Parts: sequence; C-alpha cells; structure tokens
Amino acid sequence: MRSTVANTLPPPAVDGGTRASAKEAAPISQLSRLNRDGPDDLFICCTSFEERSVSISHKLAPTFLTRFGIIFAFEDTFHKEQADTNMFRLQGQLGRHATDGIFIIRCHRKNPLEGISQLKDIWSHCQPRFHHRSFITVDISGFPKILILELLRYIVDEMKLGLPRLVHTTQEYLPTKLTHGVQQVTTVPNFFGNLSLEKNTVLVLFLGFEPERCLAVWQHFNPNKTILLLTNPPRQDNQHYLDYARSNNEYLLSRPGVEVRDVPADNPYKVNIVLERIYSEIKGSHNMVIGPFGTKPQTVGVFLFCHKHPRVQVVYSLPARYTRSYLNRKPGVALELPLAP
Repeated sequence: MRSTVANTLPPPAVDGGTRASAKEAAPISQLSRLNRDGPDDLFICCTSFEERSVSISHKLAPTFLTRFGIIFAFEDTFHKEQADTNMFRLQGQLGRHATDGIFIIRCHRKNPLEGISQLKDIWSHCQPRFHHRSFITVDISGFPKILILELLRYIVDEMKLGLPRLVHTTQEYLPTKLTHGVQQVTTVPNFFGNLSLEKNTVLVLFLGFEPERCLAVWQHFNPNKTILLLTNPPRQDNQHYLDYARSNNEYLLSRPGVEVRDVPADNPYKVNIVLERIYSEIKGSHNMVIGPFGTKPQTVGVFLFCHKHPRVQVVYSLPARYTRSYLNRKPGVALELPLAP
C-alpha cells in the first residue's frame, strides 16, 4: 500500500539551480550529466517497439557519465522484432556512458510490480551513493503509463529520494488508432485510493487516441459526473491533433454528465494544478477516480497529484493489441519536463 504519511514531494535534483525552477518543458539537443563532480548515479529507461524509446540515448553528451544504467524490457512485447532491435541499440548506446555497468529488468507489460520487484532486488548494488543528494535521470519515453506511476512511487515514496530528472521524446502526430480492444479494466497497484461507499464518484479521464479504453473505464464506473481532460493547446499548435482527439472520442464526449476541460501536453506541474482544482471542487462530496489515457508527461502529473492525495484512485484498461501505426510514428522533439514552479 502507498504511504499516507508524507504529503510533500521532495524537490527535484537541481543542476546549477535552474532545473527546479523551470516553468515549461525544455527541448533537449544534448543531455548533460547532473553531477558536476563525477558520474551521475542512475540513468533509467525502457525499451519498446517504438523508435522513440532509444532517441534520448543518442542525445547523451560525450561527457555524460552515469555509474549505472537500468533498462526495462518486456517479455510479452508486441512487434517483437522491432523491440529486440531497439533493445540492442539502447544497450550499446548506454553502455558507452555507464561506468559501472548496466542492469536489464525483464518483466511483463501488464504486471508493473514484477519489474519493480526486480528493481528492489538490485537496488543495493546500484542505489545512489548519497541519499540526500542523488543524481537520477529517468527517460519515460518507452515506459507504459502504469509503470511510470509505479517507478516514481518507488523512487519517491519508498526510497524517499527527490524527484528524478525526467526526460521524454514525443512522437510525430498520425491520425490513426493506436490500439484495438480492451483486455481488462484494473486499478493501478499501489494507487487503490480509499473510496467512500457513501459518496458518488467523479471520474476524471485524460483523453487520447484510444477511445475503446477510455469508454471501457467509463462504462465500468458508470459515474454520475465525468470530467474529460483534453490536450489543449496541442503540441506545436497542431489543430488536426485536437480535431482528431475530439472526433475519436465523440461518443464519450456526447454522454450526459460529461464536462470537458483543457490540460497541457508536456507540463506535469501544470497538470497537477488542473487536478488540484478539480479536487478542491469535489473533495468533500465525491470520490475521485483518474484514468490516465493521455500523454506520458500527463501521467507524471497524475503521480504528483496522487502523492499528495492518497485517497484518490487511479484506474487503467489494458489494450488487447497495439496497431502497426506505432511503428510508423517517428520520434518528435525530446524534452526535459518541468516538475516544480
């Protein structure tokens, strides 16, 4: 279960006093190390069939060094040939910068705790040297959203470390379905919340290009009030993205008791603010349940919010399969994410 003792996040690690005060996502041309006095502690990433899962590794500065690299990889991956190719590429690139070695964690996509359990097993070998001053970078580009939540919970809640530096590679927009079908609707482990049977539920869903998955969660809860969070403004002011997101979720958007609000694509701190406003409106009268089906940086914002509000529940629906459109999407801009004002 999640700890309910601490409700204040440790600050992000600071590089020269600038990172913690960043207000917007910053494009990355080269990624430098955080530690001015030697190698960083950890670089954590996840390989997948998406080309963007290896993009950041090609942007590591020649002087970037980390003591250890940790690569998550999936046993039950879709598009296995591409995933294996990316795994070898990522291992080779990161190997040039990891002074003490690389750990590979193999787990199943639908079981994030399997991966976190392996991380716990190796933690004593690769943990930061100084608990009060850690230098950790997490590339969330290849991580599934539920594993992003579990990884941040382990680092921040269990290990009591500051927020790591978070980097992310976006993808170029393609107006196509990303997944087909739904396997199951589930509560995210360690984000069960504490819902009151005496209160109605407000369901907060981040919309994306996977209407079946959002709809499955909505039908599961049958809430009397739903707030849909739509990414607006879209990346690079791409109106086609916004139009497609609306048309893709047209049925859900037209249901009674549904309200639509805007949320930024790549600013976890501002996503947290949007969720805080919703919570302040309904906290005394309703339960709050969140479904993160938007961008991965938005999922980081969900973690920031849930860390302070452990009574809130996070739910997810697993896709039956991924379409080949993922293989056709090219990496977009790489970003360092803002986590504090």
